[in-house]
Amino acid sequence: MQAVNPAKVVRRVRHRLEVSQEGLARLLNATKGAVQHWERGRNNPDLARLNALRQLCPPGLERNELTTLIKQTQTRLAPLAPLKPGLPNRKPIQRGHGRLPRDYPRESFLPLRRENHRLQRQVAKLEAALQRRIQQLHVLRDLATEQQREIARLRAAEAPALRAATAPTPGAVPAPA
Repeated sequence: MQAVNPAKVVRRVRHRLEVSQEGLARLLNATKGAVQHWERGRNNPDLARLNALRQLCPPGLERNELTTLIKQTQTRLAPLAPLKPGLPNRKPIQRGHGRLPRDYPRESFLPLRRENHRLQRQVAKLEAALQRRIQQLHVLRDLATEQQREIARLRAAEAPALRAATAPTPGAVPAPA
């Protein structure tokens, strides 16, 4: 697999989508500065944003480059554990226990754990923002209901006065037509 320059890929995809850096930032829920850093090669987008960008990109060369970049990022984040020659085959890790053999190289999981923690923090922030929006919607709904009740009450109080004003008084002569 040939190494791909993430900065060039992001810039090409952005031009293919015909959006500005700010527009791409909005699509990927990032900042404009983050997109600038990606295009200048200072930082690389995370795996979730690369996948989102791939979904936005129409089929073609840019999408193939994105697929290669995603695979490259995945191997960087979760490399396969190096096998030590001469060691006998071990039992496979049992599911549910979550324990690795003592001589299993744990440092290979460190970037993956960091990415996992970062994504968990991001999900927690998004959930908190969602809860705030839901509370705001409840408040707005309650205000709208209260306003509707007030309008109905005012109309009910206004109706008898309006009928009395438009009703002809007894003994009055109607105006000629």
